[in-house]
Amino acid sequence: MDKIEVCYAYIEVPDASTISAVALRGFLGYLFVEDTEFHHHSDSPYHYPLVQYKKVRGRLMVMGLKDYAEVVCRKMSTLDHITTPNGRINVQSVDLVTDSFSVKEETRIRFRFATPWIALNEENYQKFRNLESAKKKAFLEKILVGNVLSAIKGLSVFAKFKVTADLETFRPQRVFVHENQFQAFRASFTTNVNLPRFFGLGKSVSKGFGAIESS
Repeated sequence: MDKIEVCYAYIEVPDASTISAVALRGFLGYLFVEDTEFHHHSDSPYHYPLVQYKKVRGRLMVMGLKDYAEVVCRKMSTLDHITTPNGRINVQSVDLVTDSFSVKEETRIRFRFATPWIALNEENYQKFRNLESAKKKAFLEKILVGNVLSAIKGLSVFAKFKVTADLETFRPQRVFVHENQFQAFRASFTTNVNLPRFFGLGKSVSKGFGAIESS
């Protein structure tokens, strides 16, 4: 199976506490406004973002996938500042890390969500709320499998095996996206699909939600 290229651009600033993944997306989306992949204002609501902005354990990062691995590495290498509503912040350094992966079947791989997983939209949130506690885990697992399938389809990969996912732990967490409140989850799970570090699953992955890492 063909390899999918990945670039991680870790952005070091004097104080990242005032910069969210959403603010980083806003600045870089404006800076590179000619390229819709950087701001995700596309005609398709189902498009999987090939440029994703993240903040994990206080560290800012831009992730580029497929053709955008090279684009992100190139554009981020010259980044010297970030402008937010709080002012201009100088960039001290950008650490570029490249990798590649193949979407293939594995025995089991354990992951955890490094950032909250927004699994539910308004419709299935109501369904989830009305479920008996014993049925909520299976409901979320079905959504998680759908998230994995949608994401790899967005990379033009179609699994030739049955994708499975088993939640080991999950706990609810409220999050805000553009002043809208969502039910998200902190969760860990196993799956039979090989996925790269900080790959985004669920909703609002371009804004840093649903980033996974092996555990």
